Amino acid sequence: MTEKKKDLLFYIVAISLPVLQFCIFYIGVNFNSLLLAFQEYDVASGSYRLCGFTNLSNVWEEFFNTFLLKNGFFNSLKVWALTTVISLPLSLLFSFFIYKKFPLKNFFKVALFLPSVISGMVTVVIYLYFVERAIPGMAEKLFGYEMVGWLGNVDTQFGAVLFYNIFYSFGGYILLFVGAMNSVDPSVSEAGALDGVSGLREFWYIVFPKVYPTFCTFLVLSVAGIFTNQFSLYSFYGIEASNNVMTFGYYLYAITSVATTAEYPRIAAIGVLMTLFVIPITLLVKYVLGKIGPKEDAV
Repeated sequence: MTEKKKDLLFYIVAISLPVLQFCIFYIGVNFNSLLLAFQEYDVASGSYRLCGFTNLSNVWEEFFNTFLLKNGFFNSLKVWALTTVISLPLSLLFSFFIYKKFPLKNFFKVALFLPSVISGMVTVVIYLYFVERAIPGMAEKLFGYEMVGWLGNVDTQFGAVLFYNIFYSFGGYILLFVGAMNSVDPSVSEAGALDGVSGLREFWYIVFPKVYPTFCTFLVLSVAGIFTNQFSLYSFYGIEASNNVMTFGYYLYAITSVATTAEYPRIAAIGVLMTLFVIPITLLVKYVLGKIGPKEDAV
């Protein structure tokens, strides 16, 4: 066997497992979900049968006539807007702070990235004990004020979960942003410094254009995942999160975990409708981001 054939055989063997996993757990699962949206379960025969667009029609009516689906829909949009508006700009800011090697850069690098390398359940438990026991305990001992934990209080639970998700997302953002910033030619920054370029102008005209493709990737992926984002609710509440914080992604995950065979078609129909809603928005955002953004102009 020639070296070329050996390399080809090695490549085929190495890639066969991930390709098989992709075919089974992505293509197969999603194709089956698409089929389920147009089927119903026949109890008498114990099998599925085609029902046309009945499930989609029922879910469409349910969305406008019930509070649960509408609430989950708007909560998902609200969560996406808040996390995107807060997380991405702050991640860029901290990444630039680390990139420029300002004082305490190592502290911020460790503090912001550490949650990403620790098990998600560990960080959830630590945060849970902090906001449910530590903060109420300190409030009572220091000020004699009895308070309900932030996650147990309807008025504060959304903000408490939002803070956790924002803080937890910093690690992945910063790792890739700093990596992209390090690709900037040092001579360009040095030339800008000699010309008296301010930090803000250096960021906008020199650094951000290098980071912009990464920024666009994060933003497009966040739009595509609007209705699959659980907001870490399952880790905090199991299947008992209140409607005040429930997102569409959490709702689908929670009802699927306890659903019967007869309920799968309805869940699949919900997923299909949300996919049809988010696909054009994702493509539009990708197109717009490709047309705008800072350019590597002269400073």
